[in-house]
Amino acid sequence: MNSDAAQQKNADDEIDILEVLGVLFAKWPILLAFVIAGGVAGIFVANYMRPSFSSDALLQVDQNGNSAGIALGDMGALLDAGSLADAEILLIQSRRVLDMVVVSEHLCYSATPVALLPRLLHQEGRVDVGFLHIPEIYEKDAKWFLISSADSNLASNEFQIVDPMEKVILNGRVGDMYHIPVAGDTFSIQILNMLASPSEKFVLSESDPRQALDGLRKQLSVAEQGKKTGIIQMQITHRYADRAAKILNSIADTYVRQNVEARSEEATKTLAFLEKQLPGVKAKLDSSEQILSSYRQEEGSIDLSGEARGVLEKRMQLEKSLLELQQKYEETTRLFKEDHPTVLSLKKQQNQLRREMAKLGEETKDLPMKQQEILRLQGDVDVNNAIYTNMLNNIQQLRVVQAGEVGNARIVDRARIEIEPVKPRKKVILLGFIAGGFVLGAGVIFLIRMLSSRGIRSSSDVERETGVSVYAKVPETKAKKKQKAFSLVEEDSEDLACEALRTLRTSIEFSMMDSKVLLITGLTPSAGKSFISKNLAALFAMNEKKVLLIDTDFRASYMSSRGRKHGLSDYLLGKISLDEAIEHLDGANMDLLGAGSYSSSPSEMISSKAFENLLNEMKSKYDLIIVDSAPVLAVADALIASRYADFVLLVIRYGRDSMEALRDGLGQFEKANVEHKAIVFNRCIYEGGRSSYGYGYGYGYGYGYGYGKNKKKKKS
Repeated sequence: MNSDAAQQKNADDEIDILEVLGVLFAKWPILLAFVIAGGVAGIFVANYMRPSFSSDALLQVDQNGNSAGIALGDMGALLDAGSLADAEILLIQSRRVLDMVVVSEHLCYSATPVALLPRLLHQEGRVDVGFLHIPEIYEKDAKWFLISSADSNLASNEFQIVDPMEKVILNGRVGDMYHIPVAGDTFSIQILNMLASPSEKFVLSESDPRQALDGLRKQLSVAEQGKKTGIIQMQITHRYADRAAKILNSIADTYVRQNVEARSEEATKTLAFLEKQLPGVKAKLDSSEQILSSYRQEEGSIDLSGEARGVLEKRMQLEKSLLELQQKYEETTRLFKEDHPTVLSLKKQQNQLRREMAKLGEETKDLPMKQQEILRLQGDVDVNNAIYTNMLNNIQQLRVVQAGEVGNARIVDRARIEIEPVKPRKKVILLGFIAGGFVLGAGVIFLIRMLSSRGIRSSSDVERETGVSVYAKVPETKAKKKQKAFSLVEEDSEDLACEALRTLRTSIEFSMMDSKVLLITGLTPSAGKSFISKNLAALFAMNEKKVLLIDTDFRASYMSSRGRKHGLSDYLLGKISLDEAIEHLDGANMDLLGAGSYSSSPSEMISSKAFENLLNEMKSKYDLIIVDSAPVLAVADALIASRYADFVLLVIRYGRDSMEALRDGLGQFEKANVEHKAIVFNRCIYEGGRSSYGYGYGYGYGYGYGYGKNKKKKKS
């Protein structure tokens, strides 16, 4: 039995998708309210966010040598050594570049509009500040205001400056520079452009250049397009489209200019080195020519064989190549360390040339001595002359580089002014807030459900804990409109609640047999005991039984509020006759004895001999008497009336009334020696997804039990 109980409890506690959907659908007004609130909030936020425009530009970095490098030949290749895109990206984002942009584009200064409605309507004005200096004596959070002219004709040209003390210190015009003495310091301002509505207010602010640089760096996105393409894309987002393009173009121009300056500086250093080496090379050339001339004068004319001439040309080429490599080596070691791949490659080429020259020297040993000497001397002259000529050419080319604007970076696409903003993405924001409202609403619904989870939901738990049978579980009705008929079974007999009520009627018939007085009460107000009473009375009447429904709920009666002012209380007090108190319902085999107009001392009226005599008299006239009594946990009326009842039906509200309250209510009936009783669940919600109905008829209680003849009747 313990195992079965545990399994039943687990089954009751399980929540599947269908149950979740059922819970949400049952509370759809709450969910809808949160979704609508989320949509309203989304619309507000989407319109409150200022539009942002994005602009982009493309740069090309020549990593393998540019057109100038090709024109310079080997010297150009040396100047183009190793500028990678990653390094150039870091240079673009460096303080050296961005600091100049911050200054040139006045990014330290801003004027922000403060009106809410123009912001929501995207009709804010704009002020571009060229220069601003706020005296340091004022606190950082002190607000300085710029107010455009109240004259609509001058709104674009004239303005006022208001200090934190709300004092006008300046009446100015756009384009002029102003210096105003303030608190021993100077307030300075220059407005470059203003487009504002009359009397529109702006907050002026001056930020530290370091903060402005950090903000620009966060806005700026720089990345290489593709892999090792040398194409760099820069992108920036700004509130104004023209400012985004202008700032981005300023960054591109500053970077390219600094790239040219860096390469011009490199050419200058190389030029100085070559000019320093040039006199030595010239002296060496003159010396080799003089030695060759002297040897020819001493030895006379010497004819060189074809073999000797070939050796001479080959040696001259090797000497020339070796000296050029030596020159490159010296230039390269000035830029890179000894272990750099370029330096190591030059060393390897030099060693190869030296080995070839040594091999060539072995081949010339078989020639006559005079021819060998002539070959050596002529080779020295030719090599030195070639080196000297090449150096002169390089010097001339470097002077061209130094004088011209030659760099390894160029602008491919300049930034342009975009038409459509990239932010805010209103549809995304709206859908996000609607989804957030749905999630929040669902969370609130399940939180409410969790907080009310002490309410009874399982009939098996009730029967196991109390030993009292549960006759039926009546679902919430799907009817929404106020009924025209006296009961739901007369209004809509196909409703699921009606089917459960028919089951309840059958169970009561088997339990009561020949008994005639059925007392119906609830644990607490809003359980729906009046709803059960009226519909059971109607069902028994449809089953060809003559039924009398007596309303003894004097404090919060619903049934007596149908236009008849007099009823049971008036009869018990001797104010009217029984025939005047009983209402014969049209079209039904059923009579109604309403609560009446008096609500004071209800317990005394129910315990009176007159009430007992009334029940005894009615037993002979009716097949069934249904007594609708006040909730047992609220007042003692139901316990008093139970002494006259043959059977007691206790109505509990599904998911609302607790097991502890049920034990208390049943305990009171046990003290009153009530033997025949049963329980009915009312307002059940089937959360498995098959049905989940709203409660439209409003039967039950407001919890306002009290006394007073003119007390307003409450409906639930």
